[in-house]
Amino acid sequence: MVAQETVLHLAETVTVTVAPDELAATLRAEAVAPTPQDAQRRVNDMMRDALDSVKKVSGVTAATEMYNAFRIGATPQDRMERWQAGQTINLAGKDGEATLKLVGDLQQKGLVESSLGWRLSRETERAARKEATKQALSQLRGRADDAAEILGLQFASFRDVRLDSVTQPPIIPRQQGFVARGAASTAQPPSAEFEDLPVSASAEADILLKPR
Repeated sequence: MVAQETVLHLAETVTVTVAPDELAATLRAEAVAPTPQDAQRRVNDMMRDALDSVKKVSGVTAATEMYNAFRIGATPQDRMERWQAGQTINLAGKDGEATLKLVGDLQQKGLVESSLGWRLSRETERAARKEATKQALSQLRGRADDAAEILGLQFASFRDVRLDSVTQPPIIPRQQGFVARGAASTAQPPSAEFEDLPVSASAEADILLKPR
C-alpha cells in the first residue's frame, strides 16, 4: 500500500527596510499674462532655462510633464483679461547635496517646489525585493520542516509556489524647507531628511510531506 502524502499550504511575507538612495523633486513654472501666447512664452523661457541648469549638474535627470494654459478672466478688482500657463518638471538624483542645490537654484529662477523627498532607485528596490523574497522562501521552508517534525513526517517537495510583490502604501516624502509661492528669494536651498523605507515580498506554496 502506497503511503499518502500530506499537503501543507503555507504563506510568508517578509519586509526589509532599506535606506533610500535617490532624491526626487517636482517643481512647476507658472506665468500669468494678458494673452495665452505671452503666458506660454514666459513658461517656455523658464523651462528652457531650468533644463539648461539641470544639464550642468552631473547625475541629475529631468522629465517635463503636465503643460497647461487656461483663462483666469477678470475680477471685480481687476477687469483685465488674464491667462495662466504652467509646466511641471521632475528631477531625480543620487547626490542629495547637488540635487538640493539645483532645486534651490531653480527656486531662485522662479519655479515653485511642490514635492521633495527621498525614494529608492529602481536597482535598489529590485535588490531589496530579491532579498525579501529569499527570506520569505527560507522562512516558508523552515515552517514546513517544523510542521513535518511535529507530524512525524519529513519534507518532500514544494508544489505550486507563488511569489508576489506586496503593494506598499504610498510613501509621503519627508519635507523640510518647503518654499511657497512668492518666497523663492531665499538664498538657502531646501533640505530633505530621510528614513529607511520598507520593501515587502510574499511566498506561498503547497508543500508535500512524506513519511520518514
